[in-house]
Amino acid sequence: MSLLVYPSLLETGVENMASDWWLMQQAVNVSLPLFRHYEWAKPEISFGYGQKWQWVEGETGESIDNLIRRPTGGGLVRHGNDWTYCLVLPKGHPSYEIPSLDLYEFVHAAMGRALANQSITTFLQPCEVEKKTGIPGDCFHEPVGKDLMTGKEELKIAGAAMKRTRSAILMQGTLEIVKLSTFNSKIFYQEFQEQLLVLLEQDLQKVEWPAEFLKERQVFCEQFKSSAWRKNRERI
Repeated sequence: MSLLVYPSLLETGVENMASDWWLMQQAVNVSLPLFRHYEWAKPEISFGYGQKWQWVEGETGESIDNLIRRPTGGGLVRHGNDWTYCLVLPKGHPSYEIPSLDLYEFVHAAMGRALANQSITTFLQPCEVEKKTGIPGDCFHEPVGKDLMTGKEELKIAGAAMKRTRSAILMQGTLEIVKLSTFNSKIFYQEFQEQLLVLLEQDLQKVEWPAEFLKERQVFCEQFKSSAWRKNRERI
């Protein structure tokens, strides 16, 4: 059994969301967890599946045509100075049964241990006694339980959002490296992967994007760039 790791890509927000969604479909077919790290071709803002687009427009000052609605939950996230990843866990794999909050904690603790190897001290945000209701607005200005934090000022540096279906879990997460005084992405990536292997009790297998990837992904690109999706979460 292996964790399948795909090559990093530098793409637009629409393409990044489409690639993550394509991976979620693949996990169902291969019955193995999938992972990738990716970058953004330009600064962009993504917002959560459940957020109202009118509020996001007002908060960011950006037109909805320039914003990216994620298939996962959570609040708005500004990309461009972050380290972004996608983890997909298929039904049938033991990790699919991990409760969402536990999975959130496990992954952020793994990131913390990876950062510790670069002498970056972190801690997990405690869960509140009385849990807030509603959807977070601005993700990195509103820490929630088990977010990854650092510094005496308790800065949030990592968060994630999930979508759980009957066939798989999609987890999209980001690390705000702009808040770190020192950061080596290559060292972090290697250490974080090793931590995930411990969590998932798997070995690692690097795989290439298949020849049909771009063609198969195109339908998802059309979905994520459509006004129907950005405004009303309608699939095309």
